[in-house]
This record gives sequence, structure tokens and C-alpha cells, in this order.
Amino acid sequence: MIKQLDIIFKKNGLYNSKYIYIYSDFIKFFEINKKNPKKAVISFLELFTKKGITCIIPAFSYTISGNFSLEKTRSKVGFLANFIMNNLKHERSEHPLFSYVSIGKNKKIVCNIGKAAFGKNSVHERLFKKGAFFLNFCRPLEKGNTLVHHIEQINNSNYRFDKKFYTKVFKNKKYVGSSYSAYLRKNVTNSKTAFTFRKALKYLNKSDYLKTAHIKKLEVNIYNYDLFYRDLVDLINQDPKIFIKD
Repeated sequence: MIKQLDIIFKKNGLYNSKYIYIYSDFIKFFEINKKNPKKAVISFLELFTKKGITCIIPAFSYTISGNFSLEKTRSKVGFLANFIMNNLKHERSEHPLFSYVSIGKNKKIVCNIGKAAFGKNSVHERLFKKGAFFLNFCRPLEKGNTLVHHIEQINNSNYRFDKKFYTKVFKNKKYVGSSYSAYLRKNVTNSKTAFTFRKALKYLNKSDYLKTAHIKKLEVNIYNYDLFYRDLVDLINQDPKIFIKD
């Protein structure tokens, strides 16, 4: 399977990137790689790191109070970030709600980020115009992409606001800071402002840079970060409600 993925990634230009932001769900991958799943995951990641590409993976813990430890606080958004933290050399960003882990040549890109999860000096802003790609690995694009919240914030979407959290952040047992913020919905009970990506996806699916491939049970989506960013900005400028159900 790794060889098949290698062919797909090469064919669709993924190896031309400097950074790859990975959304993943490894359930089906493990069904296929039952004999040695750990080795399979490492081989998957080495397809990128051995080519000098840096991988960035969400490690969101949503720690809204108390303490957040870069080393000990687990990710609540899937397998891959926790696997990396337990097995590979990595860096982790300091945001207590929306952190990222990174591996590879330029892994320090996630260090010393800004305090707004989706605002100035966030991981999303840093990756823009840096030769990045998104890779959705067995995770449907219709579930969305957190870059949307960065686009909403820079466009001052009126259904969200920047909320501070006073979680204390620690790195190597040393205090880093507090008052990190996230751009959240103003009224979570209002179904009209609930997030949706389906409206945007109708337009994005027409884009020639959005590549989709299948291997057995696995679906892979590959898309250029800057082009995707550009299109999200265009969509919200055309329709300020493009990312909500209303």
C-alpha cells in the first residue's frame, strides 16, 4: 500500500510541497495494515520527511481551563498526533485549545505562535505562501477545514468573536503563558450559525487543483494550500454566510 500511496502522491504533485497539513482517520488504514500498524504509519510519514517535507498535524485538546502541557496533554482529534508525540521527534505549538504537532526539516514553524488560534501569527497564517499542501487522508473534505475559521476571523464574520481562555501553558515544566484565544460562535444555540462546508464544497469541487484518489477502502484528497486559501477568501467575500447553515 505504501508504494501505491507513493505513486499517487507523486502523480498529484504532493512532493513539490515544503509543508503538508494532514487531516486523517486511520481506521481503514489499520484494517489493511493489521500485521504491523506502527511500521506502516512510520513508513507513511517517511514518504514526506525523507524528502525534506515538514508535516503538520492537528493536536487539538480543547483545554479551556487549568493547565496545558505541550508534552503530556493528549490530542482529542484522532490517532496521528498522539502517535507522533509518543514515538517521533516533534514540535508542538503552544495554543491550549488548538495546538499542532509537526515533524520534519522545518518543524519549528509551529513554535512561538500568536495567541489567537486563527488570527495573527497563527499556524494557518504562517503556512500561507510557504509552499504548503493539504492532505486529507481518509477524512472527507465535506467535514470541513479549520482554515475556514482563519478566513472568518480576517473577514470579521459577525457570527463569531475572539474569546480568551486563561488556561496556563507549560513547556518542559516551564510556564509559557496564558490568555490564548479562539474565534468562536457568538450563539451556539442558534442553528442558523452552525458550521457547514457543503455550500462551499459545491464550488470547490469544480476546482482543478482539488485531486481525489482511491486505494482499496481509502480516499485521499490533495489540494494546494494557497489556492484553497484564495478560494475561501473569494467565497466569503461573495457570500458572508457561505460557512454557516443560514
